[in-house]
Amino acid sequence: MRLSSPEVYLEFDERGNLLRLEQPKTGRNYLADGGCELFRLTLVETYEGKVLPGELRLTPETAERVELSREEDALLLTFFRLDGLEIDIAAGVSLQGEKAVWTLRVENRTDFAVRQIEYPWFLFRTPLGDAPETERILLPKQDGILLGNPFLYPWQKNPDGIQEERYWYPGEGRQWPRNLSVQMTAYYDEEGGILLYTADPEGHPKRLGPVLREEGRVDFAPVHLRPEIGGESFSLEYPVVTRFFTGDWQDAALAYREWAETAPWCEKTVAERKEIPGWVKQGAFFLSFRLRYQKGGERFLEEVPAFVRSWQERLNMPVVAMMCGWEKVGEWAGPDYFPPYGGDSRFAEMCRALKEDGNRAFPFGLSGLKLLIRRHQPKSGEQPHLAIDYDARKRFREEWVHAAALDPNGVPYMDSNLDEWDGVHAYACPASDQAMDQLCGASLKMLNDYGVTIQQADQVLGGGTPCCYSTEHGHPQGWGLWQIQALRRIYDETRRRCKEIDPDFALSEEWISEPFIQHLDLYHARNYDKPQGGLEAVPLFSFLYHQNLPCYAGDWTPFLPSNQSGVHFHGWNFVCGNLPAGSPIDMLGEFENHPLEDADPKILEMAVHACAAFQKHTDFLVEGKMLPSAPLDVPKIPMTIKGLDFGCPRTEIELPSVLHIFWEAPDGRRACALANIAEEPLCFTLPLAGYHRGAETVQGEYNGGERLEEFPVDAEGAVALKLAPRDALFLLI
Repeated sequence: MRLSSPEVYLEFDERGNLLRLEQPKTGRNYLADGGCELFRLTLVETYEGKVLPGELRLTPETAERVELSREEDALLLTFFRLDGLEIDIAAGVSLQGEKAVWTLRVENRTDFAVRQIEYPWFLFRTPLGDAPETERILLPKQDGILLGNPFLYPWQKNPDGIQEERYWYPGEGRQWPRNLSVQMTAYYDEEGGILLYTADPEGHPKRLGPVLREEGRVDFAPVHLRPEIGGESFSLEYPVVTRFFTGDWQDAALAYREWAETAPWCEKTVAERKEIPGWVKQGAFFLSFRLRYQKGGERFLEEVPAFVRSWQERLNMPVVAMMCGWEKVGEWAGPDYFPPYGGDSRFAEMCRALKEDGNRAFPFGLSGLKLLIRRHQPKSGEQPHLAIDYDARKRFREEWVHAAALDPNGVPYMDSNLDEWDGVHAYACPASDQAMDQLCGASLKMLNDYGVTIQQADQVLGGGTPCCYSTEHGHPQGWGLWQIQALRRIYDETRRRCKEIDPDFALSEEWISEPFIQHLDLYHARNYDKPQGGLEAVPLFSFLYHQNLPCYAGDWTPFLPSNQSGVHFHGWNFVCGNLPAGSPIDMLGEFENHPLEDADPKILEMAVHACAAFQKHTDFLVEGKMLPSAPLDVPKIPMTIKGLDFGCPRTEIELPSVLHIFWEAPDGRRACALANIAEEPLCFTLPLAGYHRGAETVQGEYNGGERLEEFPVDAEGAVALKLAPRDALFLLI
């Protein structure tokens, strides 16, 4: 049976297998030879309301019979009695303009529960065409990455040795940042591609991304994760959409944005969100450093205001003092936080003095939902200054175990090791009172006792929380929308209560996913730290949502001469609209903070120029929308990024010597931010594409007003520019 339009051609056989997924304009069939079955269903057995160990996977071939019925531009495929069980699947597809829209209903008359559904179970061909070196898969891992053809540029391998880049949306919620920020992915080459997304405005948990199967087939199925309720029949709460496109990742993102802008997380822009504090919208520099391990011990807290002031004066920008090691026990050791390092009075006085200078204390950060049980790092280890011996086993058993997230066997999830940076820990279930106390309670205490007006849900990577099988926490067992709702409830309560005390309070999260955009004031981005796997990192999340939620780029990005990518960091944060950041310490290898005098002059110059330009144009770079930006014809620079690899190996990559991104302000004005990260002056041409509005000249501002220049626009709608090394240019077009 066939379903076709000028944009999409689908063909099925009598058993409901999809044989062709074709773009009529090009004649390209994206499916691997032989086509694919439509779904894979994973079931678990339940008994007296509890989920039993083990899984059962069923596919359409086990159906006793299949019925196909067509109505105009829609097709319904019904699979009856899978594997002899009283389970029927109704899969629907309709053609709506350029889109194919896929729906699903499960009729379940058994004691089994649905754990997950892989649907549509697409198996794509690779290579797509005659130029596999141009193939890319856009994956919204963290901020966004591009994968290459798996035979030319191998992907990550799972524990079974299979090349797999399938991750969790909004996050897996445990030890590693396996989160997806956006519920879309795309597969394309120089001839065109296919976009796949789930049009889910609530943010149900799911997994997306490619898996390399046998015979070189790419499994592209979205995996829909379900609460495990025995005998539950349901319709999938949202459709899956496929759509062909031409271009690169930005074109795929623009097509996705047509739907995303209708979702509740785009309800208000940054300009419209009055609850986001003015100091965030006006910009601040996030300076990350250590409180512990400094000369003088706890007395260093008395020196912190002057230390921060020296950086504030050089950068000419308010500073957010990101202080690692503020916790009572040691770095990243919660939820037993108080009294903080240095004691209550000394810590409070430090925060007060920072505020008096126009800066902000940022105890970085709250260790998410982790429940630290045991940690032992000896002085004889690789990091002797991080030595800590902490035992909370008794407290866990007496106070916390009832709130711990449980695995399918009813046992608390346990991660890490005694001598790892975060020790042996469990996780508070997000639906528990303990989880609320760890984030909301700690934020309130920080604000009331020490005047701290910014806090971060750190290690809640992208808003991911562990699924939980407890029957005592008031939620369904397994994955479910309940996780997202529980965490949003914590964020909303934290912001409400803290802003009632001080409207300047801001809540952040480490990385971000769509469902939490309107529930935070800003987030911690790492789109400057590339590659985080794959061939290239791209600012996908900022491209889609910068106008809805600000981000800051704070992390371990040292100002020191050892950081060969430091100029790039500051140039990229400027053009990408990240609130700027840096560190006076290489936190991966040092313990003692460096004074301003030790900063590399070139890195510092780029930072100063970027800060000046950023502050002058926050209407674009904080409140504005990122626009598509074609590559410039400029020399490439080989570079190995010095950042956090999160399990992804560091390789030398090539970056353009001039970084640039086009922007649109809330009032419709357009501009381009540019930064020269090379060691020499560069002359080049900037095509203004569809952004130029007919003026004979455009105005450029170097380094926040250091000098102004008018540039003539040629007959082709382009401008000839010249940038000195470490120039930050803002071009109003």
